[in-house]
Amino acid sequence: MAEQQVIRILRDKRSELAGLVKDLEQQLGERRAALTHLDATMRLFDPEIRPEGIGPRPRRRCNAWFRPGESLRLIYDVLRDAPRPMTTREIGERMMDLKSIPVSDDRQRALIQKTVLASLNRAKETIERVETAGVVGWRVR
Repeated sequence: MAEQQVIRILRDKRSELAGLVKDLEQQLGERRAALTHLDATMRLFDPEIRPEGIGPRPRRRCNAWFRPGESLRLIYDVLRDAPRPMTTREIGERMMDLKSIPVSDDRQRALIQKTVLASLNRAKETIERVETAGVVGWRVR
């Protein structure tokens, strides 16, 4: 009896995965067609262009903690209220408090800090890196 239940659950999971694969294959076909049309349009404007030579741009992955752009907005909120430049670790800790992110281990804390550092480095025009006594801090310009 239990074996039949296991088989039913496995069949359901296989059906779900097969549906995902089918959808992804359809999306892939649509994207390939769009790419072909784009290449043809580029050739209309420049017959000498070789679209095959244009490399793909890597896509940034979203993470589980922050929606797109949310990390940088929270960094601005934290730094705006800071009386002095803050370290990446301090900013990360403050953001985890603001978002009520439970940190279960040091690896998760390090990954959040890495996310914060990447956002800080992308905002070089508005957030300034300050080094004091060998410690790197950040502040809003």
